[in-house]
Formats: sequence, structure tokens, C-alpha cells
Amino acid sequence: MYLRTLGAVAAASTLAACTFNANLPKSDPALNAEAKALFSELVTGQDDAVASRMSSANSPEAIRAQLPMLRNMIGDTPILEPKVVGFQSVTSTNGRFYVVQQDYIYPDRVAHAQTNFVKEGEGWKVFGFNVNVTMTAAPATAGTAT
Repeated sequence: MYLRTLGAVAAASTLAACTFNANLPKSDPALNAEAKALFSELVTGQDDAVASRMSSANSPEAIRAQLPMLRNMIGDTPILEPKVVGFQSVTSTNGRFYVVQQDYIYPDRVAHAQTNFVKEGEGWKVFGFNVNVTMTAAPATAGTAT
């Protein structure tokens, strides 16, 4: 009896794993590129471009108030090719959503950016953008005194 139950649990687990793997969404390269463009616009101070990407659910005043703080966290650095570390695509009764998590790896830190998209009409808009920075080494210095 014990072995039969154990076998049934193992079979169910195997089938569940197969179904789970078969239903995983695929990363969306076009939206990933949009997220990278948003990050680039943020770093280079293109606030109007950033604001134009945002969902109608966001307050333009609130967006503009937060951009300097986000830019300060990232720093004035060249835009690197991000590494996609996670993504999720969801269709629900509330709409269609796509979330991509990208890491920008610098010599002294990693900027973790999460961009949340929502489908509005025929296009995608950003309804959330989060940045966290993890320091990995001491910041580079401008030069040394002799």
C-alpha cells in the first residue's frame, strides 16, 4: 500500500513538472529592448522620453519627481548591455502584463532594474519601474594624489 501511494505521488509529480515546463512563457525581446531604452533615457536625463513611455495610470508629476532620485542611484555611467535575469507574462481579467528584470553589471555595482508593462490599446506602456543598486566594490576614484 505504501509503495503504491509513493508511486502515485511520484507519477503525479512527474506529470505536474511536465505540464509546468510546457506552459512557461517566453521572454519578449521587443519589450526587453523597450526596458533597456527606458533605462538609457533615465540615465541620460531624457525625462520627457521616460514620461512618454509611462501608462496613463501614472501621474506625470509623480513620475518626474522620482526620476532624479533613480538617476542618482544609478550614477552617470555608460549604458551597458543588460542581462535578463527574470521575466513574467500574465494575462488576466485585469489585462495583459509583462515584467522583465534586467541587471546592468558595472565594475563597482550592479543596477537591478525591473520594468512592469501593461497592454494599453494596441501598444505596451510602463506602469512601474524599479531600480535597486548593489555595491560590489569600492567606487572608482577620479585619480590619485602624488
